[in-house]
Amino acid sequence: MDALKNARWVPVVAVALYVAIPVLCSVYYAVFPGGSFSLGAYSVIAEDASLAAAATRTLSITALTIVTLVVTLVPALVAVHLWAPKLRPILEILCTLPLVVPPIAIAAGVVALLGWGARQGRGSLPNAISQFLQNPDLPLILVGTYVVLCLPFTFRSIDAGLRTIPLKAMVEGSAILGSSTFGTIFRVVIPNIRGSMLFSVFFAVALCFGEYSLAATLSQQTIPVWLDDVSSNNFRASVAIAVLLNLTTWALLFVATLSAGRFSPAGRAVRAEKTLQKKTTQKALAS
Repeated sequence: MDALKNARWVPVVAVALYVAIPVLCSVYYAVFPGGSFSLGAYSVIAEDASLAAAATRTLSITALTIVTLVVTLVPALVAVHLWAPKLRPILEILCTLPLVVPPIAIAAGVVALLGWGARQGRGSLPNAISQFLQNPDLPLILVGTYVVLCLPFTFRSIDAGLRTIPLKAMVEGSAILGSSTFGTIFRVVIPNIRGSMLFSVFFAVALCFGEYSLAATLSQQTIPVWLDDVSSNNFRASVAIAVLLNLTTWALLFVATLSAGRFSPAGRAVRAEKTLQKKTTQKALAS
């Protein structure tokens, strides 16, 4: 019986080793050059100005991707849950389509579309739009493609969050008190699905900081593309920065997992019950 209980940890340990060993090897390679500890590989952060530019560009793309996802998908899902539940399967299919389309195929389609716009001649509207979307300082074309890539996971997360709350009763109660529809969404609905929202936000951050193929195909130097460029002449520095990003991503996902449980309706109910029990115990001791 004890052997069976211990056996359930075998898959967990196997997955942990599978994930941890490459990261630990990368950490050792980055900070133990020649067998002695050194943070010299991280000097590239201060010495290479292109890293700051790539980081700023990636942060801007990430922020716009998150805002676009929240502003478009949350109202759409709330509307479908409230007034058009029969359309939910259609919305689900549309949002999960990026899972079956390889990112490189999306990149090929985007490049073809931008190339068509550029060939319309200088001064034409398609050419102006193509140039605007590919602005090196803020490539909005990457925002659009990253929003598409995040749709499947964001849809699942927010949809699950909306299913756990009495959405219709909340919206009707808020409307009776005089709130508008968008006021209800941002003041009532979103605070009640904070766990799902945080998970979606952190996933979008992880994707924007880790996606390479689209950015490289569109010739936009984000952090992953910068790492690839630097690796040709300073491989240890590229590994050091990659390790830093990897650990940051894992930390964000860890926080997202904790937040999803803490801010879920079940988590709030448990905390409220513990608070009530604590107050009841204190009153009983005082009396």
